[in-house]
Amino acid sequence: MPMRWYWLKKLVLATGWGVTSLAMMAHGGAQVMPASACIPAVSYLPLDAGQVGRDDHGVAALGTYERISPDGRFILRSYSGARLGKVTLMELPAEPVGPVRLYRTPFSNEAFPVQGTWRYLVDITGEHYRFTDILKLQGRATPLFKGGMTGFYAAASEMSAAPAVNLHPVHGLSQRVHIRSLSWPQNADPDGQGVGPLQIATIEVADDGAAARIVKTTGPQFICGGRANVDGNVYALPMLSVDGAEFSAIPQVPRTGQPSMRVYGLAAAPQAVDHACELRADLGFSPGKAVFGFPRDAAAAWLTFSDLGHVYVHDRALKLTFRLDHAKHGVLASAFPGLTRDGRVIYGATWRDCADTQTCPEQAGYVVVDPYQSEAYRRHWRLAGAAPPVACITGDDVAAERARFARLHGLAN
Repeated sequence: MPMRWYWLKKLVLATGWGVTSLAMMAHGGAQVMPASACIPAVSYLPLDAGQVGRDDHGVAALGTYERISPDGRFILRSYSGARLGKVTLMELPAEPVGPVRLYRTPFSNEAFPVQGTWRYLVDITGEHYRFTDILKLQGRATPLFKGGMTGFYAAASEMSAAPAVNLHPVHGLSQRVHIRSLSWPQNADPDGQGVGPLQIATIEVADDGAAARIVKTTGPQFICGGRANVDGNVYALPMLSVDGAEFSAIPQVPRTGQPSMRVYGLAAAPQAVDHACELRADLGFSPGKAVFGFPRDAAAAWLTFSDLGHVYVHDRALKLTFRLDHAKHGVLASAFPGLTRDGRVIYGATWRDCADTQTCPEQAGYVVVDPYQSEAYRRHWRLAGAAPPVACITGDDVAAERARFARLHGLAN
């Protein structure tokens, strides 16, 4: 079968186009083939236990706190095990097959990226490292500056939009970067770690591409005081959006209703004293930590989360949650998933290639899912009698984001 017809067949199977559509394309009909074929609905990237070590069950060790880069190329993974150290930067292959590369880091468990650009990676001490320094120097990298919220249970985002040019300006021509970070209280008793009032801090950084320093900071400030009469002031599982404008969390003792995962908007001005919170969504149930994706076509960013070993996406415009498909057996999600800028969901998991536990040993690694191709999402649009706004994520979409991220950081694509 000629290669072009192989990919046409793959496209038909992936998107549900009929035989008539395929024939029309073959004979110069009005149908136009999309820019590229859909990516696989689900793909699996097993880890090499010889590289990462084995867990107590003899399976390749997975991290338990993982953050996904905007292009899905890198994963910042905590609790990497004795073989790799506390925190490892993992690099996934460009194709849905191939080895996973590993980079050692100087970080403590639950280090986190500055979301949006990944310009910096942050240790729980508040020390900010340049992302590219970790790639080049690994564990020998040194921090640029220290600031923002610290400790476990922290997250940070770059408040300005990602620059359209390389992140490294000409030396001496400083650019200003605004970073908002959020965290749970650090002085809670052992039985209540990570449950309590929320605080944020905003810092302004001058960065000339070689050095960076803080030029302004708000210091830690409590938030959402104006909602205490509705939500109480004790939250759990908070997560900051990729632009720092929103966060998700579960109020533990709401004055009305039951605890549920909710999304709040934050006051836009970094110098705001009260940091008022505006309720923007209520999922109506309490899953694991809800991670934000990137806004698409001016629509509110999707959320992704795991619950009881399964992974879901929540479309805030539709106010609906969709469970993602599995193509393997016994798939069990580990840690919490992430959403790339092009819409893929990536998460760590264990699985088997067949249902026979004797002949198919358990594997561990990363799962990459196109939520637009999930049966739950497509079923919704079939029942609605309408075409979904996005049919699938294409190979061109993925390549474009990988190129964007490489260009921003001066990396080989």
